[in-house]
Amino acid sequence: MILERAGHSVTEAVDLRQVIAACESRNFEVAVLSQTLPDKEKARVSDTIIRMCDAKILELHTGVAPELLSADAHLQMTTSAPEGFLECVNALASQPKARGA
Repeated sequence: MILERAGHSVTEAVDLRQVIAACESRNFEVAVLSQTLPDKEKARVSDTIIRMCDAKILELHTGVAPELLSADAHLQMTTSAPEGFLECVNALASQPKARGA
């Protein structure tokens, strides 16, 4: 995976239960939300991450406009790895936590 090759630690969660378990077990700097999540699920996962993990959120989306307005950054998916993906994750990870949880 591109993030692991760049030296990032990656934890994958495929449903809300796994997101909660991950947030309870470690701290995260950035959470990447996939374009494959349905809108309502994406909002629930985002709210959980904000509440439990205090991580910055990068939303990947396929539409013209972002779907998750609460995300810290958005990238449109036009290929399997959107242009600027790694740079965006690195930039978010280097920012101080703004939510202050």
